[in-house]
Amino acid sequence: MRCKPDVYAYNAVIDGLRKDKMVDGALRLLSRMIDKGISPDVVTYSSIIQGLCNVGRWKDVEDLLNEMLDNKISPDVRTYNILVDAFCKEGMVEEAENVLEIMMQRSICPNIVTYSALMDGYCLRGQMGKAKRVLHSIADRGLTPSIINYSSLIDGYCKQGRVNEAWDLFLEVPCIGLQHDTVSYNTMIQGLFHKGRFADGWKLFNDMEARGITPDLLTHNIFLDGLCKTQHIAQAFSFLCMMEDKGVNPDIITYSILIEGLCKNGKLDIARDLFNQLPSKGLQPDVHIYSIIIGSLCQEGLVEIATGLLVEMEKSGCAPNSVTYNVMIQGLLKRNELRNAMPLMEEMYKRGFLANAATVYLLLNQLQGKGKDDILLETIKKIVPKNEDLFLLPRSSFNRA
Repeated sequence: MRCKPDVYAYNAVIDGLRKDKMVDGALRLLSRMIDKGISPDVVTYSSIIQGLCNVGRWKDVEDLLNEMLDNKISPDVRTYNILVDAFCKEGMVEEAENVLEIMMQRSICPNIVTYSALMDGYCLRGQMGKAKRVLHSIADRGLTPSIINYSSLIDGYCKQGRVNEAWDLFLEVPCIGLQHDTVSYNTMIQGLFHKGRFADGWKLFNDMEARGITPDLLTHNIFLDGLCKTQHIAQAFSFLCMMEDKGVNPDIITYSILIEGLCKNGKLDIARDLFNQLPSKGLQPDVHIYSIIIGSLCQEGLVEIATGLLVEMEKSGCAPNSVTYNVMIQGLLKRNELRNAMPLMEEMYKRGFLANAATVYLLLNQLQGKGKDDILLETIKKIVPKNEDLFLLPRSSFNRA
């Protein structure tokens, strides 16, 4: 006798489709199970709603919620949490607040997941006062905040440069019986570095190790970034050696930090040597590193070498991005090589990239010294953002026949 799939079997497959971002397949399977007389439950709908939220199909989410209610299936706390989390991740905190209000009206108690999502949403919007009130309301409702909640709030304050308030929260953690982890230390250390408090960050690093919390690769990259941004290049290389001695293997981000630090401190030759060593270390340069080197070569007037590296980059399978094109075009424009820049501008347009403010400024300067050139104007129009006032300049400035 053949086994017929039940709602649990369908739910498992639907959730798998959702995880694989095949939400239309999940919707088709929902229709099929209904056609076969198998009633979906709240788990079925919640799973598909989550998939739709993940791809921003809000109208379909609304339709599916209405279908649930028409079928007398009430959303549960997980359904509402999915909505709160999705809205908050999109910065739609007001909508998340509305969902919370509906939960209260329907006597569905928000849980730690609900409040955590809402707090993250406020942090994303920079509404730190509201985020902190949510944190304190967690305890007031008999729930226990986690170190993840504190790390989120600490990160929010640090991103606003409010490091002292972040530090107060960091100190509060052990007082309420929670233990710091690598993430909370990394977040606080990075916040201190961004405010130039390198000595305080170093003390926290030592405290981290003393408490038996192992710094990870991100911790070390944060330190390297801090050293490079404060022009301590020699110390950065010493720190790199210490990393390797401890068995922490540098990644492409590590070398990206070092190469950028070298370039910004006028050590392009050393940066290029390090760049050339990457393949021997088993690392493939990414678009960020290529763009750093190309930009620095252009700044030093080595445009031919930069052009060669751009070609090499493409051959290696690494496609240029907006930054790469902008720095390369700027390098050519600074040498008044507008004609050589035009093919790159066409290529940039075909790949969907636009000129940044610095490139637009240089293009305007070039136009003011040129006679009427419709091909040139059309090429430039393609890559200049629509909101730029390129053609508000007097026509006489670039329309001389």
